[in-house]
Amino acid sequence: MKLDRVLGWKEATSLGIGAMVGAGIFVLSGVAAGKAGPAVLVAFVLAAALAMLLGLCYAELASRYPRAGGSYEYVRETMGPFIGTIIGWAYWGAWLAASSFVSQGFGNYLNALTGAPPLLSAVLLLLALGILNILGIKFSGKVQVYIVLTVIIVLISFLVLGIKHIDYSLYQPFAPYGFSGILSAALVGFLSIVGWDAIVASGEEIKNPRKTLPLAIFISITTVLFLYLGLLFVSVGVVHWEALGASDVPVALASQQFLGDFGPIFISIIIVIALPATANAFIISISRTAFAMARNGLLPKKFAYIHPKFQTPIGAILLGVSIQILLTLVSSINIAVNATGFLYLITFIFTMIAFFISRKSLSDQDEQNQFLVPFYPITPALALIISIGLLIPVGKTGFLTGMLWLSIGLGVYLLRIKSIKRVCNK
Repeated sequence: MKLDRVLGWKEATSLGIGAMVGAGIFVLSGVAAGKAGPAVLVAFVLAAALAMLLGLCYAELASRYPRAGGSYEYVRETMGPFIGTIIGWAYWGAWLAASSFVSQGFGNYLNALTGAPPLLSAVLLLLALGILNILGIKFSGKVQVYIVLTVIIVLISFLVLGIKHIDYSLYQPFAPYGFSGILSAALVGFLSIVGWDAIVASGEEIKNPRKTLPLAIFISITTVLFLYLGLLFVSVGVVHWEALGASDVPVALASQQFLGDFGPIFISIIIVIALPATANAFIISISRTAFAMARNGLLPKKFAYIHPKFQTPIGAILLGVSIQILLTLVSSINIAVNATGFLYLITFIFTMIAFFISRKSLSDQDEQNQFLVPFYPITPALALIISIGLLIPVGKTGFLTGMLWLSIGLGVYLLRIKSIKRVCNK
């Protein structure tokens, strides 16, 4: 039950960029601005710094364990099946919750553009992308590249056209809610940028993972940070930050200030094109994590089935898309953001612990054949400390929702414990 290595650095990089640009820029930029005011720029720099620290650590782990599943595989290999199962469940839940606010964002923008029902549009998007993924990741990877290139060109144009219309008085006061506001916005920014881990979740399908993974992670995070800062700089400079925070379509609102009535229409068209790239990256990560869990006995074996013609985990894709649709129908964007934040941070905290455990068992031969994170142990230690600190602004809703999801995972583990032990013994 292995997947083919068919993705090069371009497809891997576009997978990471596509996962980040859609959700963060077009859906969560207004939420972040409402929490920090103009200081949202500082918040996103902090978020990107954490993402880069984590990304480097993940690149080392992925070169050592180049299989599908991301954090689930790393924790399971170093800390055993029980903790691996709980963290894998948290990682899977984070992607599922995040996918719901992405699909809802797509529905909201399509509604603003055409009047189409938002929830129906979101569901149809997930169904279409599910079919696309079943047909093969190589094809969907090529589609991802073209969509991401289009979005990058449009966002650079947004910066160039909008910078001339900035009213610098709107940057005062710069940090209306102080450091606590910046920290809250940094959590939102972090959720906007974490899409890079779609790259490592697909590590089993990436060519030459030792070189490709760190390169794709570095390029994707750097590119997206530049795009985010440019868009936020213009948005906060043309629309008051409180208005951005209250808007369901913040980028469209900002574009109206310097492109007139055509602005929201144009931006909405681009966003409707871009958000499917994000949702597609999420479906890939969700299905590969489910595939890895099924292969290790946590989920029924049928979800590890690989279609002989398309070479895709068809059962895992269908399972992931079904749950995504359910969460899209029943959750709100704010609940999804808080739950995603808690589950992601728990995942990253335990993955950093797994990183230190893994490093202790590193042999001389491994050092020659694998990517090694620079400035060890400072880099992983900083990533761990910042991840723990970001748990503070998650809040009660995120904590309770996340713990509910983890309790379900514990129940699944107890039901599947015999299958898990059977796989471990092999």
